[in-house]
Amino acid sequence: MMAKNKAEETKLHERVVGTGELAAIIGKSDRWVRQLTGEKVLTQVERGKYILGDAIQAYIEHASGGKEDDKKPRLIDYKTEHEKAKAEKAALELEQMKGNLHEAADVERLLSDLILTTKSRLLGVPSRIATECENEPADVVEGVVRREIETVLAALAKYTPDKIGGEIDHGSAEDG
Repeated sequence: MMAKNKAEETKLHERVVGTGELAAIIGKSDRWVRQLTGEKVLTQVERGKYILGDAIQAYIEHASGGKEDDKKPRLIDYKTEHEKAKAEKAALELEQMKGNLHEAADVERLLSDLILTTKSRLLGVPSRIATECENEPADVVEGVVRREIETVLAALAKYTPDKIGGEIDHGSAEDG
């Protein structure tokens, strides 16, 4: 049998590489590799020598912001959350530009005005029908009251969302 040389027996991930070779593999400078070694990110097996597989895994872990299993948020987790928040904000801004989304203050103002206008119209019903119903039987009074309330409700039903951000229709003077 032919004897295999030592280089053929060593698996790639177990191969020992120098600082310059490791720097070339990870796309950084020799100085950067030495700095990571000083920060205990990379571990040398001897001066200027690293086990390729261990060094690459340690560098990837460092580049992604730390170990995933230590229950602490990693830099990459913060970056992902930040990008996700930016995307959500952009989607909301787009919907607002399209008119599909409105500021809470605008909606609150519109609904408040709508409620106050409806309240005012309903409270005006008795004074509007008082003279009309004088000395009338109960069924006539009931019909007049029903008609006036239906008029107020019809005005309320005319509400459309396109009034948000624009002028609000307060009804005509005769509507109350």
